[in-house]
Amino acid sequence: MAEEGYRDEDKGMEKIREEIAKLKCLGVKAGIVEGAGNVDGIAIAQYAAYNEFGVPGKTKKWDIPPRPFIRGWLENHASEIKTMQEKLFKQVSDGKMSATMAMQRLGQFAQDGIKKYIVGGVFEPNAETTIRQKGSSRPLIDTGTMRNSVRYEVTSRGK
Repeated sequence: MAEEGYRDEDKGMEKIREEIAKLKCLGVKAGIVEGAGNVDGIAIAQYAAYNEFGVPGKTKKWDIPPRPFIRGWLENHASEIKTMQEKLFKQVSDGKMSATMAMQRLGQFAQDGIKKYIVGGVFEPNAETTIRQKGSSRPLIDTGTMRNSVRYEVTSRGK
């Protein structure tokens, strides 16, 4: 029984608790998504995997050294990623942002970061034959199709 003159008000705390609980059920994937298209008959996702992990051996069509543009970004920007996660969690816990919006912002952060890393990261140089073929010595950049195919997706991890 409430005391006379006392009024229990939620002031939005229940909604904040719900949004924090939603964070446990949401995730973010960033990289080249399936169905991103094709280049020269090769799926962009497959082409990206060739570059991320490399294609060893000269018996295949290509001999590509690993150029980890996704893993490289993650490893080289771990502290900024953690800072962004903390900032977004604070905004959710302060009731200033929904869990879904926080995951979208984190995804956009990752998408933008990976794209910048493709352009500015340090990778093994192109072979002379590749430089002659594409007219550039810049690894991972030819038409920009792969870089422009980097996307993020907010996922549900269940309860």
